[in-house]
Amino acid sequence: MAIQLGRYGSRNNLNLQIFDFVTSTPLMTFDYATTTSNEWTSETVFARGGDGNPKRIAWSGDKDSTLKVETQIFTLQHLAMLAGEPIEKGAQDLYKSQILTVMKDTSGAKQITLDKAPIGDKTNVKVFAYINGIMADAQPIKDITDNVVTLDATATIEVGNDVEVYYQFNTPNAAKLSYTTKGFPGYVFLAGDTLYADEKAGKMVGSQQIYRKAKLQANYTVNYSPSGDPSSLSLTFDLFPVTVNGVEVMKEEIIYEK
Repeated sequence: MAIQLGRYGSRNNLNLQIFDFVTSTPLMTFDYATTTSNEWTSETVFARGGDGNPKRIAWSGDKDSTLKVETQIFTLQHLAMLAGEPIEKGAQDLYKSQILTVMKDTSGAKQITLDKAPIGDKTNVKVFAYINGIMADAQPIKDITDNVVTLDATATIEVGNDVEVYYQFNTPNAAKLSYTTKGFPGYVFLAGDTLYADEKAGKMVGSQQIYRKAKLQANYTVNYSPSGDPSSLSLTFDLFPVTVNGVEVMKEEIIYEK
């Protein structure tokens, strides 16, 4: 029996499946966005004439559509799509700074213990006196063993006082994304699922919306703030037509019974 269409209300998000447009490889399931909106625009020009110069003929064109997704939860894969670059996994060198108290070893030498073993030698680690919350004079280093830094006898900092230390350490398990000048988002295929409430039937029906060719806009902002609402990432896809059964289609919507 054919589906009986109804009068619908929408109060569910559009949960997306994202695929590579060329290879059809799944990229992610995106079912945790805050809001999703599909906007359509077009331009209409008119021929006018006669008394009062009214509209006589209309020509419509320049049809455009975008799918905008707002999400407070994002992954490195989202940022990789925006950057147009792959994620690299493996060991990475990280920068670190610490405020530490100078201690005394068994021989009376001044030393500090870092959280991580620094890479390089003593020329790659910088130690400064830390006075009233401000970095002050540089303190010479005698040697480094694992994560313990021994200061030179000429260091002016006293035992019990604080120093600020700058160094790099290596982490064996990391993921890196490079934002390059030549990287831009590629084309993707989108399938989105949502629910409509049927007013008369008193039940929910499914809606799958298919966007066969889409491309993320390369403009985006990532905010970092310790107050207010969580940061929201905006993803805007431009939609493109694909020929389906001889017709250029930008979106297909399928209503079905759950």
